[in-house]
Amino acid sequence: MRRLFGMPDEEKLVNYYSCSYWKGRVPRQGWLYLSVNHLCFYSFLLGKEVTLVVPWTEVTQLEKNATLVFPESVRVSTRHTEHFFSMFLNITDTFKLMEQLANLAMRQLLDNEAFEFDRSLPKPCKTLKNVSALKRDFDARAKNEWYRAMFRLTHDERLDGHTDCTLWAPFAKMHVVGQLFISNNYICFNSKEEDLCQLIIPLREVSVVEKADSSSVLPCPVSISTKNKMNFLFANLKDRDFLVQRISDFLQRTPDSLWGDTNPLSLIGPAVRQPEPRLSFYFTRSLYHRDSPEDLGPKAMKEKMKEEAWNIHFSEFGRGVCMYRTSRTRELVLNGIPERLRGELWLLFSGQRPSICGGGALIVLSDSDPPLCLSRSTE
Repeated sequence: MRRLFGMPDEEKLVNYYSCSYWKGRVPRQGWLYLSVNHLCFYSFLLGKEVTLVVPWTEVTQLEKNATLVFPESVRVSTRHTEHFFSMFLNITDTFKLMEQLANLAMRQLLDNEAFEFDRSLPKPCKTLKNVSALKRDFDARAKNEWYRAMFRLTHDERLDGHTDCTLWAPFAKMHVVGQLFISNNYICFNSKEEDLCQLIIPLREVSVVEKADSSSVLPCPVSISTKNKMNFLFANLKDRDFLVQRISDFLQRTPDSLWGDTNPLSLIGPAVRQPEPRLSFYFTRSLYHRDSPEDLGPKAMKEKMKEEAWNIHFSEFGRGVCMYRTSRTRELVLNGIPERLRGELWLLFSGQRPSICGGGALIVLSDSDPPLCLSRSTE
């Protein structure tokens, strides 16, 4: 590739594919090379040579379509022209990799960070034809990004593996079919039926993981208990022994949390220091709000009804980060969160990670915002 297109030595080839490049109405059969920074094509047929080099930073749109003129093709649009490629052996995989590389180039422009190969990936058990180490890296990145977006996890969370299973849902009194996901800090579940049930269990909250008695009705079950006395029963696990061992390995590397699954706001004492006035609405009012004569009326009644609806939901689906998240949860959020619960639920559903700082509570609002330190009185 470096010889054909005059690329520098640091340019890294991810993968290459056989395809046709449409120049006018004439297809040119050749090879499409996808590197970290460029899309390249080369063809030499009947004495005619075709060479194309397109930096990913110049790509404005990628589109997979099928027309009479360009059957099952990929259109690459730049600022000045359009390029069409077709006759792929597997157009779906090729297009996904092109999307990843184009998105990576945009992130590099915004963040001004160079691409770094993930050296923590395990070595493949066997050599795969036409699959480079960079291709495996991009596949792993795509799975991690999908996993983090699905469960709103932090950018450093890495998916270790997933498996099909069932989860006993006490609120519905049925076994829900879905997938179990394991990463370095979380155990997550997502139902195959959309919005039926979702579960996020931080490993710092897990107290017991054990294999339950297997039966014809409930084959290969695993029971997971948390510090706040919630129990989750997963079944129909294909490789239960390996799963339990893998979770145990992660648990050994997980530091104990100082407050577990309790509400972080409940640890704040009488003395509260807030260096960021813009955030006082979320914390001060929700913590110290008291009914007054001015609050009596339709607004107060509406808030009371919202609180009652959430309390009923907590009693049925659990409370805290390990609660069962369903379509009902989404409806309650869309209907409005009562002021008394706003601080707790904002932290819960925004995907932020609370931690401890010094002699007080440190609430990290996002990866970019400065932390807000809520110190407790020592008196």
